[in-house]
Amino acid sequence: MKNLYIVFAFLAVCTVFYSCIKETVPKPTGNSSGNNTKTTGNTGGDTTTQPIVPIDPNMLVGTWQVIKDTTTTVPWGLWYGRPTTGQNYVGTPADYYKFTANSNAYTRLNNAIDTANYTVSQDTVHMVYTYFNGQEQTGGIYNSFWTVTNLTAHTATVTALFVTPETAITSVVYLRK
Repeated sequence: MKNLYIVFAFLAVCTVFYSCIKETVPKPTGNSSGNNTKTTGNTGGDTTTQPIVPIDPNMLVGTWQVIKDTTTTVPWGLWYGRPTTGQNYVGTPADYYKFTANSNAYTRLNNAIDTANYTVSQDTVHMVYTYFNGQEQTGGIYNSFWTVTNLTAHTATVTALFVTPETAITSVVYLRK
């Protein structure tokens, strides 16, 4: 019985010392080139560092036809264990995103018409909806952040991530003028 107390005491001491061991976390290194970078991830947990390429807000102004909108919904939190779903919406000639020079945005996607105010910062378009699904919105409740991953005079690709307590929704929208 005395040996059993010694074994438990030894295990307790080992547990205390093991729990106090800290893992060494590497110190972040600065970007010697002076460029801003953004770390992005995918659903697999891998991350990559990509340069932030500021966009010219004037190139965004105009009416953009929706070519396609690819959306992936990954359940987590309250809905953990449900299957991941994907949707690929092919735009019609009536679908558009219209950005004006005075920071207003008008969208029509699958017969839903929305209105928003937008701002551009670096590679991100922040849209605060004043009308969402045809209903007036106050207080900036509905808003989204779009990362512009491609912007030319005639094509654009934007991505968004929207997280709720139940899901993480990623959208990639392909546009053309």
